[in-house]
Amino acid sequence: MRPRIEADPAPLPGAFDAHTHTWSTPEFDEDYDATMARAWAAGLVGIVEVGVDTASSEQCLDLARRDARVHAVVGLHPEYADRLAKEREGIARAASNGAVAIGEIGLDFSRPAPAPAQQAEAFRWQLDLARARELPVVIHARDADEECFAILDEWARRVGRYLGAGREIGMMHCYAGDAALAARYLDIGFLISVPGTVTFPNNPQGQEVARAVPLAGMLIETDSPYLTPAPHRGRRNEPAYVVETARFVANLKGVSPEEVARTTAQNAARFFNLGTLG
Repeated sequence: MRPRIEADPAPLPGAFDAHTHTWSTPEFDEDYDATMARAWAAGLVGIVEVGVDTASSEQCLDLARRDARVHAVVGLHPEYADRLAKEREGIARAASNGAVAIGEIGLDFSRPAPAPAQQAEAFRWQLDLARARELPVVIHARDADEECFAILDEWARRVGRYLGAGREIGMMHCYAGDAALAARYLDIGFLISVPGTVTFPNNPQGQEVARAVPLAGMLIETDSPYLTPAPHRGRRNEPAYVVETARFVANLKGVSPEEVARTTAQNAARFFNLGTLG
């Protein structure tokens, strides 16, 4: 069960968690409804559940069907790129079954396998799938900053703003690069998603990114159950804690938490094509 905390986060009406995996931990099976109740009590107006393979993508779609405030992203994580042949049909089917984006996809060179070539193949296939389904993409990039940007830059130049003027074509999930690379992503039509790690004292680069990226180009996320923000580090992360990240970003940027919550939620609604939130 979820370890109790001294107090649940103070509400921040209008906040939006752009990336979660509450399907991924058995603990959430035991208290999923309570977890969602805490999120809504914290003021959240939307949550995005993100798959990593066909089975988890179907779980995300099921959660989205249960609550109109929950939205599903489907895809094959680079960690499982060597399963592309087996997963291809299922991912393509899920993409046509109510998904709001394709993800999380990309490159992860922090592990010895799958091989970079296998990851790139799965990445490019899913980019093409997103274009065919007219969905944006949610990108995972770890220890592969330049390699990932090269693929996305080429793709973005080829497909253009296929979702229409004023709507981004991708988001950099749990962004861990520097401010200069973030600016390059903004230039090619991507949003930068700021995770709870921005609250860590030993993360000056993440804090500089949060200062540098304009609110109009930003999302905030928990990546639950991982990367729990201060002051809740050491506990399982959950969507309600996105309000702590919003408050921290507001302090960095010298604006109100309400402005951060409102603007990043508007960005999420536009990016995922959700219409009116709340």
